[in-house]
Amino acid sequence: MTTEYSVPTATHLFRYVLGSADMYCCEDEQRDVFAGTDEKGIFRIWGETAEAGSTAKIDLCRILLEYGLYCCSWCSTAERLEHMQEFGARIGQSLAQYFGANPWLGVAEDSAVRALEIVFGTTDACFSAQLSDSGVRFRITDCPLENEAKRSGLPSLELAHHGMSAMCRSLILDTNPHASVDTSSDASGEFTLTIGAKALA
Repeated sequence: MTTEYSVPTATHLFRYVLGSADMYCCEDEQRDVFAGTDEKGIFRIWGETAEAGSTAKIDLCRILLEYGLYCCSWCSTAERLEHMQEFGARIGQSLAQYFGANPWLGVAEDSAVRALEIVFGTTDACFSAQLSDSGVRFRITDCPLENEAKRSGLPSLELAHHGMSAMCRSLILDTNPHASVDTSSDASGEFTLTIGAKALA
């Protein structure tokens, strides 16, 4: 989703090559990914082009879908999954580092669930966390990737799901290296993470 909110406390997370506007020309475009709070104090994750003068910002779901489309323009099927996994993991690692440097967000060293709540809160997703003897089942219904794919017309939903899984796994393990995590998604738009009990210690 493209938005125009103002974020006065922006922290640059990383930059990646996106490709040209039509995704197939040799001229490269770059996108920067930021995290920060907006004028209402709400935490945001967004991307914007590196070229000066652009005010349009895209959210996390659009970042994943867009990068998936970019991979489709030049990679084989196996390479797409590999690059998408690396990209998702890079987002997760960057966010874990950001949360570690900003304790006011309330992500304690071992609070993987809180980190997920903050990240998915930026996408307006519906989510819940259920505690059990084996850990936590973090469930996202009405997955925001599905909604953004329909809005934007970007066709790379399967790759975006793969990137989201990698992002969540990396975020959880970088928040708590002793955690275990399994991810799954289905055609109904549900995305589930099962986090091992050690993540809650």
